Amino acid sequence: MFYDSNSFKVLEAGVQMAWMQQQINSQNIANSETPGYKSKDLSFESVLNDVQAAGGASKKEVSAIQGTITTSDNVSTRPDGNNVDGETESLSLYKAYAQYSALLTKITTEFDKYNAVLGATM
Repeated sequence: MFYDSNSFKVLEAGVQMAWMQQQINSQNIANSETPGYKSKDLSFESVLNDVQAAGGASKKEVSAIQGTITTSDNVSTRPDGNNVDGETESLSLYKAYAQYSALLTKITTEFDKYNAVLGATM
């Protein structure tokens, strides 16, 4: 079944990571005026690329896909020590939203295929 396959698990992990990226970007934007706040980022694309490059992974490995949240050490140009760049965060937020939407569309398309097959056999 599709929902029990590795490809579905990778799509599911991608959706979760894209959602987390949106949350982190939103948090960064909300703290753009907080003195001393350092922006955070989520690294997960390299993890998914590694799984894909290895020719896939077992279900156990796929279910263990997690992102890494890092705090930026970029030197701030602001006197209050905050290093959040609103434009960069907004673009990253939109990118994460676009990835999230594309992955959900892919999952929905796969389920629509199964529904079409099941509907045709009844």
